[in-house]
Amino acid sequence: MFKIIFAPREYFQRLAEKPVWTVPLILALVLPLFIATIASSFMPRTSLIESIQSRIDRTKEFIDQQAEKGKMPSDQKEAAIQRIDETSRNEIEFYERSSTIAILLRSLVRSLPALIWSTLLLFIWSTIINLLLPLLGASSSFARAFAITTNSALIRIPAAIFHAVIILATGNLTASTSLAPLARSLQVPLYLKGILASIDIFTLWELLLVSIGLQVVFNLKLKNTALVVFLTWFVYVLLLAGLVTLSGGLALA
Repeated sequence: MFKIIFAPREYFQRLAEKPVWTVPLILALVLPLFIATIASSFMPRTSLIESIQSRIDRTKEFIDQQAEKGKMPSDQKEAAIQRIDETSRNEIEFYERSSTIAILLRSLVRSLPALIWSTLLLFIWSTIINLLLPLLGASSSFARAFAITTNSALIRIPAAIFHAVIILATGNLTASTSLAPLARSLQVPLYLKGILASIDIFTLWELLLVSIGLQVVFNLKLKNTALVVFLTWFVYVLLLAGLVTLSGGLALA
């Protein structure tokens, strides 16, 4: 795994000779979720509860804003806040009374949908890359495209470790290596907030690795592969920003 960080070209040269994806896929998907779960489970209880309460307060603030704009009737607002209060009370009580192991197991179970979604996204991402290969002058090969994307996704492991260190150091569950915290604080349109929230240093690193992988495995020019990879990602970011706008910003709350 270290070679994809320090010597990506050499790593992908070996991958070109023998495309492998099974172990990288498992590592890239499971380890980051496990690391994140461990980090959040071993946070001090007071910090954990404060982070949960902060998230709940932001959600309530979002609901108040929607009601003030006339996008939510007052009766729906009261019902929504009541449900949030009840759910948050139960969640906080669980964290106050449960053991670290119980919190860890609960977090692992809750992370399963994210694991499935991440797997699906990798398949979709690989399919898109494979379909775009002829535009770059290469023959389509899903096996090689999938090997490149899954091996590039290994960068998510050091990303998860770095993120875990930030969470434990700050005691803040919402700490991030992306521009999401900045997006929440800026007075800019929701669409722009959605774009900013998608920009993450490790995501950009992974995209660069995919670009290098395509260059090495398919013998293409880096500027061309990078252009296709980053433009495709930016279209995805625009779609996410659109969903953030349609949700009224709830995803950023």
